[in-house]
Amino acid sequence: MAATVAAWQASIARRSASQQLALAERIHREQSEPYVIVDIQPDPDAGALVRVVENTGPHVARNVRISCDPPLESGWAPEDDQPDLAQVVQGILARTIPILPPRRRLTFLLDNQERFANTGLPRVYTFTVDADGPEGAVETSEYTLDLDAVKWVLLENRPRKQLEVKLGKIEQAVRALGTDDRPPPPAGARAVRLGRQRPGSASAE
Repeated sequence: MAATVAAWQASIARRSASQQLALAERIHREQSEPYVIVDIQPDPDAGALVRVVENTGPHVARNVRISCDPPLESGWAPEDDQPDLAQVVQGILARTIPILPPRRRLTFLLDNQERFANTGLPRVYTFTVDADGPEGAVETSEYTLDLDAVKWVLLENRPRKQLEVKLGKIEQAVRALGTDDRPPPPAGARAVRLGRQRPGSASAE
């Protein structure tokens, strides 16, 4: 009986030691791997949405592949000689990033605040990221992004909002004086406009 108990305790000790070793190896591997994140963030200064790819890990990421479900779209249709931003976004996603050093941040223009009036575009996207690190392939990561979560950050919390309000009051005061010689608003006082919204937008021109 005593021998059986001893054998059972030894088995538990070996299993525990094996689990601790596996955990230590996993922690070491994760601490020495690149960690590539994908996000869609508001740029309050420009009134735009940007897609961000950043390596927050301690080592270089190689062969970074990013896919998106559903396909990522921009609400802007091209005007004149402007590129089709939707095609540009898709082209960027389709390309492998050969190398992404630690703390390197890539920012790509996606859309502006009028996107939220476009009912024809998806609100939720899932990004899948694959990359290689110093020890080979890194575990696949997935990020689900809900654009409605950043809507009010972009529309309401702009650093220039108070300036725009003051400029509006000044414009009203100038109009009340009956002069047509008022100066134009400072550059950047309005949201970025790249073209016109695609069909489906409540603010389409």
